[in-house]
Amino acid sequence: MHYAKTASKLREQIIQFSGELSSTWGKVVHRFLTEAIYGIQARQSLRLTEIARALGEKIPIKKTQYRLCRQLGREGLGPRVMDRICRMGARSVEKKTLLVLDISDITKKYARKMEYMARVRDGSQKCLGNGYWTLSVIATDVGKPPLVPLYNHLYSHKSPDYESENIEIRRAIRRVIRHTNVNALNNVTFGH
Repeated sequence: MHYAKTASKLREQIIQFSGELSSTWGKVVHRFLTEAIYGIQARQSLRLTEIARALGEKIPIKKTQYRLCRQLGREGLGPRVMDRICRMGARSVEKKTLLVLDISDITKKYARKMEYMARVRDGSQKCLGNGYWTLSVIATDVGKPPLVPLYNHLYSHKSPDYESENIEIRRAIRRVIRHTNVNALNNVTFGH
């Protein structure tokens, strides 16, 4: 009984969040974002197969996975979701809020063929590995939870779109400034 209440409440929160996230799109994108967020949360995985399993549809998992994949490839989805998350998070940013910019890595230890995978320094293991760089900006007020995500971008220096790490950092700062209306350069802390 307790589990059912918790699951129902979580589902409501996801629907509300995804509704706000997809408010400028139609029903199809809203459904996709709701299902993706629910599947990631339920299975604690970013794999489409796992997300499809969490949805428990009465069709073959491959068909659900194909539908999710098609939606994930939707033109402009990533930047629009990132803008929307930044706009939503900006409500929490005040004059004294710290904006923490963090450059990190994701290593793909077992991956052999992933697009633009490059050598990165695995900060956890203190060695080189194959993977991607990530750049995140979060908002925080000292001593007050929660941390509020404003920006997150995965990139590779092997991608044809890549120019430099400095340009990646400038893009992140510009986007955060645009949505928060705060002079972010006075509030940015660089973390590792």
